[in-house]
Amino acid sequence: MARYRLANHCVRWIGLLLVLTVLATNWYVHQPRYWQQVQAQYLPPPLAEWVARIGNASADLTDALGLTGRDVEVPYPTPLPSSTVTCAGLPKRTGEPAPAEITVLHKTGFVVGYSPALRHPLWAAYRTYPKAYAELPPRPSGFKPDPQAKRSPQHKEYTKSGYDRGHLVPNLAIASRYGKAAQLETFLTSNICPQRPSLNRGPWYELEYRISEIWPKNIGTVWVITGAIPSPDGKRLHSGIGIPTAFYQIVAAQRGERLTAFAVYMPQTLRRRAYARSTLVSIDELERITGLDFLAELPDDVETALEAATPTRLWPTGMHGLYRLLRERFRSYD
Repeated sequence: MARYRLANHCVRWIGLLLVLTVLATNWYVHQPRYWQQVQAQYLPPPLAEWVARIGNASADLTDALGLTGRDVEVPYPTPLPSSTVTCAGLPKRTGEPAPAEITVLHKTGFVVGYSPALRHPLWAAYRTYPKAYAELPPRPSGFKPDPQAKRSPQHKEYTKSGYDRGHLVPNLAIASRYGKAAQLETFLTSNICPQRPSLNRGPWYELEYRISEIWPKNIGTVWVITGAIPSPDGKRLHSGIGIPTAFYQIVAAQRGERLTAFAVYMPQTLRRRAYARSTLVSIDELERITGLDFLAELPDDVETALEAATPTRLWPTGMHGLYRLLRERFRSYD
């Protein structure tokens, strides 16, 4: 009996310790990123990585339910300056690493800023809204060069390169809203970058899924600017296609009289099971990294306030959205 009581007592203490650990690490990953980086210097690297993993795993659940974290929102009572696919203007070059020569390609449901020198898109913009098509058209078997894009690669130029043919504008979002013809345009290589499989099939896809399948139902129209950051050492595939060092997405929406947005920065080295929430940055920081100016058509005071702050979560999804995310997270990638 005494042994049973002791064992029961130990189980209670272990359970309490686990709960406190989850709460503490959840709190930790909601603090400013630079603060986390400073604190991590005082921890052994394996322990710092463990804290981040546990914290992001729990925060991904509590953020989705709206229990933790904060968004960046600013008052904005007027309609957004937008076209059919872009929000507050296209990205504008301010300096390196963005190349000076960009060809703007207008497609059905999206627009691409393609670099002939890099042979891949530098940025793209699109929007999602509650879906128009009940079923997704079958995925095309391959990619084709874009006749409108100079030096647009052939499908085979990526073969056995170790990189996926990574969409900037996702098939899922466009095909489900604009149909088969628009889907085929997302499979032009003017929309494709070399992307590590772990990134393309992991956190990058996770965020694309939220944008396409979850947030439009909860929020309405969602605006996206997505892009690639050229390698500083000019790294290329054997075929001459530039290999980006990282990718980013800026996501914005208008909720009533408030405008909200967030940005993520995802290096090619990101793990397959990494959480997209762990890559949040301010839009200001992203502008410094990319050499581009985003959301330039917003009033200066609105743009300044929206771009300076870093949110501590991705937008909530609700219980049903969380279930769908978990299901996608553990399914095999097609």
